[in-house]
Amino acid sequence: MSIIELRFTRTGPGVVSPVTLRFGGDEPIPPVPIVEPNLIMAVSARYTQRTSRMVQLIKASWQSGDIANAVNVRWSSNPVTIKLLHSVWQATPLLTQQSGTEWSSNWPLITQQTMFNWGGYQQLINQIKINWADWPIVSVQSKATWLPVTTLQQLQTKQHWQQTDIAEQFINLFYNHGGDIHRSYTLPYGPRPPSYICSNDARPSKGTITLRFHTPSTPTSGVVTLRFSNEHNPVICELDIGGGLIPPLPDLPTIDDTKPITPPRRRSYIMQPELRCYRVSDNTEINIISANWSISRSQWGASISLVCGSKGDKDLLFAGGPQEFKLLINGYTFYGLAEEPSVSAQFGKTTWTVTGRSNVAELASPNAAPRSYSNSIAKGIAALVTDELSGTGWTLDYGPAQFNVPAGVFSYQNKTPIEAIAQIAAAVGAMVYADGATKTIYIRAKWPVTPWAISSAIPDIAVHDDVILQYSTQPVVAPLYNKVMVRGEQQGVFGGVKRTGTAGDKLAPDVIEPLITDNLAARQRGTAELAESGNKDNVSLTLPIMDLLPPCMPGQILGVTWQAETYKALIDSLSISGQRSQNGQLTVRQTVGALRSYE
Repeated sequence: MSIIELRFTRTGPGVVSPVTLRFGGDEPIPPVPIVEPNLIMAVSARYTQRTSRMVQLIKASWQSGDIANAVNVRWSSNPVTIKLLHSVWQATPLLTQQSGTEWSSNWPLITQQTMFNWGGYQQLINQIKINWADWPIVSVQSKATWLPVTTLQQLQTKQHWQQTDIAEQFINLFYNHGGDIHRSYTLPYGPRPPSYICSNDARPSKGTITLRFHTPSTPTSGVVTLRFSNEHNPVICELDIGGGLIPPLPDLPTIDDTKPITPPRRRSYIMQPELRCYRVSDNTEINIISANWSISRSQWGASISLVCGSKGDKDLLFAGGPQEFKLLINGYTFYGLAEEPSVSAQFGKTTWTVTGRSNVAELASPNAAPRSYSNSIAKGIAALVTDELSGTGWTLDYGPAQFNVPAGVFSYQNKTPIEAIAQIAAAVGAMVYADGATKTIYIRAKWPVTPWAISSAIPDIAVHDDVILQYSTQPVVAPLYNKVMVRGEQQGVFGGVKRTGTAGDKLAPDVIEPLITDNLAARQRGTAELAESGNKDNVSLTLPIMDLLPPCMPGQILGVTWQAETYKALIDSLSISGQRSQNGQLTVRQTVGALRSYE
């Protein structure tokens, strides 16, 4: 390779980049170099305009071997019409090639038709129109029809060559369905950069929502429909920290309620017990030695007992008044309110104990003052509960069927809000459970499934003897009733609730409740009374707490497999304990009390 040096003797006015250089002269255009594996192809032909027939022999040398082509051409005064070409190849599957060509001497190249038979697929028709020049290749137009369904109508290719390297290539495809098809593919590679995901979609807020209407409307009867728009909602952004191809904020999968939570059977279970306590106001950790947490269906809140590690830890729970705290037990959180401290001492040992209840005790005495109440207007049963929670920061999730309560029916004397709520729930055969994390009060039926239908129910949690540490039963003997009479008072209803499939000949004591003002209320209360009757077993199970086995909450259906026996029971109570030994070993257990019905 040599270097060519260019010298310019004058300056061209108005020269801008880029500069195009043109060279003239009689020097012929250098031939295009041939790169392996193409070796040599030589073509020799003699013909005239009036020649009727001639023979053309082509011999080519390829890297794979010699190819001999015999070509017979018939000529006339008109352009060439037929060209029959036979090719012999050293390798299959190319079987046959037929071609008709019109060459450009005095006539332009018009058409070329080619037919190929291949071993796997068959190309039916291939029509090519080619305009050639000495250098470079200017354009190629092709029309081809293939066996597959998609038909390529037109292919236009423009190529610029530079020596043997392809500098540019532009391809436009037109398909049968019409119009150009534009496709753009982006292949991400490497970690995704962090970014913010913003949205103005409405998000549920905690507590009470106040609606203010600025335009008066005409009085209407019936249901009022409120429609909300996201237009004026604030835009809330969440940080996507980036990383690999897996999003760091995946959508939570839908929980399949038809499958109970069942710990797998293993020869051993390895877990790291955890027992921690934090003050909610500033997240200060409280050093505790042991903790007990217990609740039942008849309680509106849990009872909590803590043994603190020192007097300073005990004082942290009463600095500025009783403090709210949270317990972390093997990954599960329980909220409580410290109420009473106590100290016990003996020779060489002092114990500081704090007792309390669930943080729903904010609605109980002495944290909430008792009052007297009577509904002056007709309200729904759920609205009576909502009135008790007004301004407290707690919300309601009411599960049983709702009904209207006439004015003056519901009343009480000297009761706190949580006591009034428990009274309403007991009137319809329901229970109260408080979620301290979200400050939500759930009202659910005491018997979500009746004892005579529990055998076909789907349990919430299923345990087996591989995780049952202790098992005991105690019979509870009670008369079996199949009918109960339920009635309200002055504005109530009166009716009998009978167990399905029975004669209704064993009557339970009558139930009189002022809130029985609707047949729905009578049915719910009567069902709960009948479910409590009959012989039962009080089953006690001691279980671990782990990620595969959460705390068994009252009101859930428990499936039990003990030795060769399998049955279902209703969880009535739960007690959780975390104890540290003298050497610091931590043991966490849950004791579940369940009711197994036989009738």
